[in-house]
Amino acid sequence: MLSAPKEDDVNSQLEAMQTILAKDYHAIAVSPITPYNLVPGVAEATQKGIPVVAVGTSMDVQAAEEAGARIEAFITSDFAKQGELGAQFIIEKIGSGKVAIIEGLPGAAQGEARKDGARRAFESNNNIELVSVQPGNWDRKTAYDITADLIQAHPELKGIFCANDVMALGAVEALQAAAKKEQVVVVGVDFIEEAGESIRRGEFDATVAMSPFLFGKGGLILALKVLEGHELQDDIYWSPLGLVHGENLEAFSGWR
Repeated sequence: MLSAPKEDDVNSQLEAMQTILAKDYHAIAVSPITPYNLVPGVAEATQKGIPVVAVGTSMDVQAAEEAGARIEAFITSDFAKQGELGAQFIIEKIGSGKVAIIEGLPGAAQGEARKDGARRAFESNNNIELVSVQPGNWDRKTAYDITADLIQAHPELKGIFCANDVMALGAVEALQAAAKKEQVVVVGVDFIEEAGESIRRGEFDATVAMSPFLFGKGGLILALKVLEGHELQDDIYWSPLGLVHGENLEAFSGWR
């Protein structure tokens, strides 16, 4: 398994795929950082007759078609629903007031979808005022700085949805430093271990859990099915979601 050194390093991810293509693999699973950055790599795999499955994220359909890049199967999660679930939790907790969204890397499919899902949920409620949507680039320090500025600009802020837990933990730290955490509900996505520990301590309010483990397992199964000549019935295979908070944290023990 190869990966980019950072979540926003699109060039290194393509280089990693090109390294894989130089070896004797029968199938490849990819999780593109953006809908476009691995299109050349997948096109090369297609030309070589190496089937590619996508896990978590995939490619832009038009760009892939134009490049001759083929994805044989795709297993993912409903990223927009993740944003919606997180935003709805905040709405239920605060009732009314000002909220903000810290999105991920602009252009990254999962971050864009989470942002859009949260935005729709907030904007569909007349009691909620969405005052800011800013990119946190998946980075904890960036989210910390955004949050510090937000609570200066909007002292009455009541909720922040972050497109991943790393940024949400940065937001929590900024709120704690300003003695504002009790006022602001923070929700993230991913259910990483540190997020669960923070929820247990009563700091972090909630996170939307998806299953990267099932991405990997499902991607492997789909790749084997393709290699064995099975006809796949669905264009997209969906994995489960869960909203984790203080009241149900223990029920998610062992989730992966």
